[in-house]
Amino acid sequence: MKEGIKDHPKIGVVVIARNEAENIHDTLNALFGQTIPLKQAILVDDNSTDNTVKIAKNFDIEITRFPEVHGNWLTRPELAKVFNYGLRQLDVDNLDFVSIVGADHILSQDYFEQITKRMTMDGSVVASGAIEGEIATAPRGSGRVIKKKYWKKIGSELPVNYGYETYVYVKAMQLGFNVSYYDDIMTKTSRKTAITYKPIMYYHYGYAMRALGYPWLHTFLRAILLLKRKKGVKSFRLFLKGYFSNKETFYEDSLRSFVSKKYNTRHVLSNPTDKIKRFIDTKY
Repeated sequence: MKEGIKDHPKIGVVVIARNEAENIHDTLNALFGQTIPLKQAILVDDNSTDNTVKIAKNFDIEITRFPEVHGNWLTRPELAKVFNYGLRQLDVDNLDFVSIVGADHILSQDYFEQITKRMTMDGSVVASGAIEGEIATAPRGSGRVIKKKYWKKIGSELPVNYGYETYVYVKAMQLGFNVSYYDDIMTKTSRKTAITYKPIMYYHYGYAMRALGYPWLHTFLRAILLLKRKKGVKSFRLFLKGYFSNKETFYEDSLRSFVSKKYNTRHVLSNPTDKIKRFIDTKY
């Protein structure tokens, strides 16, 4: 890996890819073009049948193949097993930060330099930048950077449950840590976020909302956003159906109680002008 500035933070990155031959070169090229070098980089080949691995071999990245053959796990809890397969191969004790990057996510050249610098300054344990054309309020899944101390505190792996990406940062908040979304650190993707999602996948998202303890009013407004984003009435309906169908797949009571109180009706109805503006402006 290329030389970088002295005393740079040690970052380990995991990328999972399944038939990403069209995107993986640009993603890895951006990763290995960072202004600070990566300490460790792992690509988990999720049983690709195209040239994904052949292209990835042009980069100084550890390539490992996920051993289980399976169908489409997008938005399902089982996908966490693929991430964990790579995350367990990181030498966490010799890292300062852990990051997960999507196979179609192109990071800006100074992405990790800027993110880790900000996290050190504001004490955040989970953070991410933004993607062009999107508006968010919490750290994204791809491009997310996690401080080692916190990562080890939650077991150094993702929970195999619905909403595992959200769990990482809401658990941090529950434990009293700072999390950050830096909307001025921009990145881009090779394809539009969620473009491959089918309506049934939004059922899983609704299911995850209930698993994490989000109240019904907050969930309903999130469902309304699906209509705003032109995802269709079917996606809206399945999102809510997933929420109310989940009767038993829950996270720990302490976390669900924290989430329920944080996003209660008072929170939803507070500062309505700002929330309406964000709703109107949202593009993703």
